[in-house]
Amino acid sequence: MLTTIVRTLAQPASGLAYLLCRLPGISLKTRVALDLFDRPAYAYGILQAARQARALGIPVLSLIEFGVAKGAGLLAMERIAADVQRATGVRFRIFGFDMSEGLPRPRDYRDLPYVYRGGFYRMDQAALRPRLRRAELVLGDVRETVPPFVRTGAFPPVGFVSFDVDYYSSTVDALAIFAGASTRYLPRVFCYFDDTVHESGLYNEYTGELLAIREFNERDSPRKLCQPNGFWLTRVRPSAWNQQLYVCHLFEHPLYNAFVTPEAEHRVDSVAARRGRTPPPTLAPVSGSPDHAPIARHAVGEPAGAGR
Repeated sequence: MLTTIVRTLAQPASGLAYLLCRLPGISLKTRVALDLFDRPAYAYGILQAARQARALGIPVLSLIEFGVAKGAGLLAMERIAADVQRATGVRFRIFGFDMSEGLPRPRDYRDLPYVYRGGFYRMDQAALRPRLRRAELVLGDVRETVPPFVRTGAFPPVGFVSFDVDYYSSTVDALAIFAGASTRYLPRVFCYFDDTVHESGLYNEYTGELLAIREFNERDSPRKLCQPNGFWLTRVRPSAWNQQLYVCHLFEHPLYNAFVTPEAEHRVDSVAARRGRTPPPTLAPVSGSPDHAPIARHAVGEPAGAGR
């Protein structure tokens, strides 16, 4: 309790945001800009995906969450999708992938057994299913459920993916979601990797999700996972999730070069620089990665899997 109070006093914007959340009539764009959502990374990624889809004439998108557990994230995704659909006209199908029986046993050190144990984050299907309005659950080991899901291609283009499966091995299996034909995705798919920022996790590029991202980028493939450079500078309230946001660029996508950015957005937000805002911890390039996708070396934020 004391920690929460001190954190709020140290960041007055958090208290203001709390009050703004309770005011009616605030536009979606403003709520996303001010992080007035319980899952701000979801809100940002889904809105940006919808804007890209609308500019490309794509009427329906898929939203995917890997690691549903109790369902807090999936339910938030449903609420955000409804808001974004009302504002943009883009429709959504939502898919939640989970084993339902909790985490499997870690395979080796890369799965961070000093942080996780088998059985963590078990799903209560009986409690969750009645609360879901539009999301579809895909249950089972992602190693077995993702490949047939991709092969069938019975889903709209993917616009946003949340990866919260904790382990290196499970993240590698989940990243197979990007193995389909390029037209099954937006040219730039927004992604959120939950288990990349956390103090006690001591995350690094040799274990966990960061290793899976690095290996994905080291493949001889025109698809790369990259952090938006300087993204935190564009945020009114810089936060840990700014370091957890990635974009999967499908450089071979037939629409990758299609113009989607209005001229009014062709400027860099230098407000942070003028105010002397402290930059985030240093980012280091991934060793051996063709595109040198940066990996966060700091370790702050909520405990892994918190609130799932």
